[in-house]
Amino acid sequence: MQTGSTVPGLARKVRKVLDIKTESAEVLLSLAALSGSYHVQSSASRRQLKADIEEQGITNFEHFLSVAGVVISALDDVQSEMDALTTGCAAINAALAADRSSSADFLRESDRLQHELATSQKRSTLVQSFFKQYQLSAAEITALQEADIGDTFFNALERVGSIHRSCRILLSSHHHRAGLELMDAMSTYQEAAYEQLCRWVQGECASLGDMDAPEVDPRLHRAAQALRQRQVLFRYCAEEVATARHDAMFQRFITALTRGGPNGTPRPIEMNAHDPRRYLGDMLAWLHQALASERELLISLFGPDDVPHGADNHLANGHSDVPSSSALLDRVVESVCRPLKIRIEQVLTANLPLVLCFKLSQLLAFYGRTVEQMIGSGGKLTHTLAECHHLSTTVFHDQLRARGNRLLHHKAAPPKDLAVPQQVSELLQQLRELIGTFMSAFNSSQEPRSAEAEFAPVLDALVDAAVQACNNSAALLSDRRGRSAAEPAAKHIFMLNCLAAITSVTAEQDCCESKHVTLTRDIQHHLRELVDAEASQVVQRCGFTAHLRRDRDQHESEWQIDLPDLSTSEGGQQVLKCMHAFFRLITQDQLPQLHQLQAPDVRQQAASELASKTHEAYTIVYSSTEAYEHVQHQIEHTPTQIKTILGVAL
Repeated sequence: MQTGSTVPGLARKVRKVLDIKTESAEVLLSLAALSGSYHVQSSASRRQLKADIEEQGITNFEHFLSVAGVVISALDDVQSEMDALTTGCAAINAALAADRSSSADFLRESDRLQHELATSQKRSTLVQSFFKQYQLSAAEITALQEADIGDTFFNALERVGSIHRSCRILLSSHHHRAGLELMDAMSTYQEAAYEQLCRWVQGECASLGDMDAPEVDPRLHRAAQALRQRQVLFRYCAEEVATARHDAMFQRFITALTRGGPNGTPRPIEMNAHDPRRYLGDMLAWLHQALASERELLISLFGPDDVPHGADNHLANGHSDVPSSSALLDRVVESVCRPLKIRIEQVLTANLPLVLCFKLSQLLAFYGRTVEQMIGSGGKLTHTLAECHHLSTTVFHDQLRARGNRLLHHKAAPPKDLAVPQQVSELLQQLRELIGTFMSAFNSSQEPRSAEAEFAPVLDALVDAAVQACNNSAALLSDRRGRSAAEPAAKHIFMLNCLAAITSVTAEQDCCESKHVTLTRDIQHHLRELVDAEASQVVQRCGFTAHLRRDRDQHESEWQIDLPDLSTSEGGQQVLKCMHAFFRLITQDQLPQLHQLQAPDVRQQAASELASKTHEAYTIVYSSTEAYEHVQHQIEHTPTQIKTILGVAL
């Protein structure tokens, strides 16, 4: 019974041991710790295991207590230090509270002073900015007072001008006094600087007259631009330059005329005085080149004009006291006007040939226009060349009239071959040369009408004289031949030869268009008269009484043929005889050949119109026989056949 009661307890222990999960981490760690202290496998050691474990636990607790005592001691030390620190902070707070109450006034004074410092710094910045804008620096004042003129001087002068202009802003505000004082100070600096600059420019300009083509110092150009602000000083300096170049220009021109270039190259211009065209051309070409160089020099110094070329630009920029570059250029070249004019007048009054005189007139006109574009219409050199051109034109027209009068006074009969007289041929050759000279010198940009209007006086004088001389010569044909009826067409042939020669000169020339039209109309008139006369003579040689009658407009002519009475046998036989004579005349080549007409186109036209008029007369006679078949059947050839024989165009 006793054994039966203990078995269930043991059984519970066994079940408890069996229920332990040995695979858990805690069990495994515990077993591992026990294995370190359990070395002997015996029953005594197993019975002692619990005591060993408890003993080891006590040992661990004692070790923990010893270590914790050290930590507790350290924490006590820290606590004591924290207490001391707390005591010090309290003392400091008490001291700070005491100091704060005592330094409040000091802080307020410090804030006030800081505010005043900021205000003073702002005022100082404004003052520095004002001085920078309205005051010159020491370096700029020194640059204005030094004698050396350079970029530093010009920059300082521009600075003075800028300050002077800025002072006007002060005058428009409530700072009148400051503006006036600053303007007065800047004006003093400015006037002293301009006077110094003017003296320097005068010295530099004096050296410009010593060289033919001086190089312009950039400083001199800048100085001239600066002096434009002082019109009196600028005008004075500009006149100094013009005077220096005026004298140099005169000396250079005389040297070019008499001595030539260095070492005789180029040769002196007056060595060609025997050749008027080259002599005058060399002088004007030299003058044009010198004018261009002087103009370039003056523009590089004083700048270009603001008015267009060719205008009366002696006053520039609208300021009457400031001379323009063109006015200064005119002042420079004024020195050569008199010697140039004297030499040109000597050339023009030397009884020159007609063509050469015209060439010189055109040359003077060309250079006159060129110079006018450079210095304006009011320049002295422009007036000089205009006067010389007027003189050359007067001399030329005098010679032109004299040439025409000589031709008209020389009344000579036409040559036997009715060709153009030699005097007229010479005149036409001169006219051809004059037209070539004029067209080569004429400005292509101008209208052809202006060319015609400009050349009209020359053309009228020569062509009208030539036509009148031909008419005078044609009037002598009747006297030379004894009777005018013997050669009714001689006058027209002669006039056609002369007019054709004249139109060969005026053809396809813009300056002769109207005159060429008039001459062509005259040719057609004489051609019609010639054809009518020759056609009437041909028909009369066949036995008909016929003539051509012109209408009122003188453009068309109609045949007036008196035929016999065809109703009679005598009248019919007379017509047949005349028609046979007509056919014999055209087949035996007895028509007028008009071989004395020298112009091929005129001769061909005359022959064609003569054949047409002759065929027209034949057709009229043939048509009048239609009512008389016994007469028409005996006429061998129809008008169509006659047209083919004569070669009249269908």
